[in-house]
Amino acid sequence: MIIATGSVDINEATKLAQIASNSADDLAEKMKNTVATMDGKTTVSTSTPFDDGKEHNEGDMWTVINDDVASAMYIYTSGEWKIKKWDQQALSVKQLSALTADLGTITAGTLESTIIEGAQITENSANGTITLDNNGFSAVSGGKYLKFVSGNDNGYTQIRGGLDIDEIDVGLSHIGGQTFTAYGGNNTHIGNANAWTYLAEGIKCSPQSYISPVSGTDIYFHNAVGTTIDIHAGDVLSHGNKLKSALSAKRDVTEYSPDEALSAVMNTDVKKWKYKDSDNSADSQHIGPIIDDVNAIGNKSASIANDMVSTDEKGNYYLNESNTISILLAALKKSNQRIDELSYRIAKLERTDSK
Repeated sequence: MIIATGSVDINEATKLAQIASNSADDLAEKMKNTVATMDGKTTVSTSTPFDDGKEHNEGDMWTVINDDVASAMYIYTSGEWKIKKWDQQALSVKQLSALTADLGTITAGTLESTIIEGAQITENSANGTITLDNNGFSAVSGGKYLKFVSGNDNGYTQIRGGLDIDEIDVGLSHIGGQTFTAYGGNNTHIGNANAWTYLAEGIKCSPQSYISPVSGTDIYFHNAVGTTIDIHAGDVLSHGNKLKSALSAKRDVTEYSPDEALSAVMNTDVKKWKYKDSDNSADSQHIGPIIDDVNAIGNKSASIANDMVSTDEKGNYYLNESNTISILLAALKKSNQRIDELSYRIAKLERTDSK
């Protein structure tokens, strides 16, 4: 209500009348979109609380709704409208099919979800930090960590503090029921007793790394049925080789002719060579038989006895060192036999000449 007292000119009166008209129109527009209960306890409006000309008491409710969407709720408290806040019990629903909102910063207790999409997920506490962003995933607590690094120069996964898993399947690689000891420990163990461990095709070890059985027993290389397999490597340094030679482990045992052995040695060429992938150091020079797998029969650049040559499952040729040594032993025996025979003949001739 506007009351003018004293002397007012016509222009001022017109202005006051216009203001009053605008206020009335605004109030009328708001009231048109406002519904109240008979006792005035609940008010529903498209506008935030305004002076609707009604008397409101403590605890009255005012709900703002536009296009069937409730955007806010106010409670009349201590003579003014105050926006209502909701706790987690009040928001407990049976099913929330969709929620679209700019929630800003959310402080919550337990958050259960099937899929969480976002640019970065970070958790910081006294127990450590968990981060998931475009740099990868990392969980760090003190000196222990688990990191899946993306975009790193080597791209490796770093684990420090130990990893105990039931089973991991990655492509064609399989690791099942294994325990990895903590990084920096005296040993790194893969696998449990009497359990199979399947490793990837490519395994890289750092310098001065080693493989050692936990109990100090032997290490076996064989397939799933227990048959030993070949090991392919460069130079192998060891205290010695122990070839299984017990009669109880052998079958189809026959004699090998010393004459055949001597013939094999005499028909084997000994050459000097360097491997194509070697350097020019003194250790790159080798001496021994050569298996000519390039030239056709009749045009071989080197000759070698068949018993000195073996092939693997892929058809690759290699020198059978065990057979070669055995052939040399048999040939040496035959050579010594001939030397003894010649020595006897010479001695006999010398006795005849002396008579």
